[in-house]
Amino acid sequence: MRPAGNPFAPRTYGSYEPLSERAGIWRNIVNTTVFIGDRGLAIVDTQVNHALARRVLATLKERWPGKPLLYAINTHYHWDHTNGNEVFKQAGATLVASRRTAKAMVERAPRQKGFLSGRGFELGPDPLQPDVFAEDAKRLDLGGLSLELKLGHAAETADPTLVWCPEERVLVAGDTVMTGSFPIFGQPSQQEGLENNDWITAIDEVRGFQPLHVSPGHGPVAHEAELAMLERICRYFLDEVKRHHAAGHTLEQTMREMEDNMPAWITRIPEVWGTPRYAILRAWAGVADLGQPGWQHVKPTAIPRSGSASGSASGAKDLAAFEEAVAQANEGGDAGKAVVWAEAATVALPHDPGAWTLLAATLISASRGIASVLEKGDCFDAARTAVEHALTIDPGYGPALLQHGQFHTMMAFRNGDDPNRGEALLERASADARLTPRQHAEIAFYRGIAERARGNEPQAKQWFGRALAADQTYKPAIMAQMG
Repeated sequence: MRPAGNPFAPRTYGSYEPLSERAGIWRNIVNTTVFIGDRGLAIVDTQVNHALARRVLATLKERWPGKPLLYAINTHYHWDHTNGNEVFKQAGATLVASRRTAKAMVERAPRQKGFLSGRGFELGPDPLQPDVFAEDAKRLDLGGLSLELKLGHAAETADPTLVWCPEERVLVAGDTVMTGSFPIFGQPSQQEGLENNDWITAIDEVRGFQPLHVSPGHGPVAHEAELAMLERICRYFLDEVKRHHAAGHTLEQTMREMEDNMPAWITRIPEVWGTPRYAILRAWAGVADLGQPGWQHVKPTAIPRSGSASGSASGAKDLAAFEEAVAQANEGGDAGKAVVWAEAATVALPHDPGAWTLLAATLISASRGIASVLEKGDCFDAARTAVEHALTIDPGYGPALLQHGQFHTMMAFRNGDDPNRGEALLERASADARLTPRQHAEIAFYRGIAERARGNEPQAKQWFGRALAADQTYKPAIMAQMG
């Protein structure tokens, strides 16, 4: 979380919200559920990355000093629920997951890593496998508090484990339940998720526990209203996609007609990860053979493009002319036109690393107009390809290293991750004697953002001061100093 209107202000990475005296949720990008027994603690789902896992661990030590961490349980195989396994294992926890989750963590890892790394995520080492299988540890005793592990019905994935605390009547549902924003109905690179009525059956299974509270994989705590909304969304997309498919419509026709006539109750739901288009594609993958697992390969790109590169710079061989055309398009609010001009620069100047760096920067700028994190990934993937091409032309090209470092540093800052990779790129960029004072200011600024991501505020402000010493008009550094 951050103050409204200032994207560079210090962030709070997660917060603990009690559900009862002996259960609560550490909420961030993904939820980690905490249970507190007389003998010790158990957590469910281990966070997106090691840095966030360490923040959860710090919260446990602060709130319940001296109480041992007994178990860390994975509800399913997805990276954002398993990446912190190593951190909790080192803290003394026994790792628990089902056999089918352990199998999926291996068999589905290559496609999962390939897709998510293309979205810009730093996944780190593969998550640790469980020490104990959920099938063999159906009931965990925390001392006066018990956790019952049940293999759930297929929903977002085929391997969910539901964690039920009968004393507190709290059910941890993992990604079988998602609230607060439009659900993501399965990873785009996998054959899983909203393909039939299984998810609706899984929601009924959750209801069958008659819980006081449902801890979802993402979003605020759920009750019947949230379960009913999720079921309504599932039914709408399953029914509508099947109707279009039965009528002989193509995927393109189905997306166009459904998006043009999307009911207001759906369009009002905020988008963070999933989108209505993703739901259409997921349901379509359940009724049509798309040739390979998932549907990412048939998804229309989210990269905006509009018009053509025409005008005084259209025949230019000068990078400055293309930079001016891109700047004018962005100032006019036409991100699609800016992308077209930047792509034209790489055609006209294919051996100029500056043209490819311009394209990367333009794509990152265009991503800011896209709500879904995964849809932004289309821009991120293309930008990564462009900047890496620039560095094949000139490995020491400072502006490309700066662009690459800026991206990784900001991703780490937003996601609460370690900014080491971005910082190393920024250091390499600073060695290029061709950099302008503004570019040196940018390097100093993003070095400050790296320190802010680590929580080192004195060092962060020193770097922001250096940025302003290099360029006193550099607005991001001014905003960061205010935060």
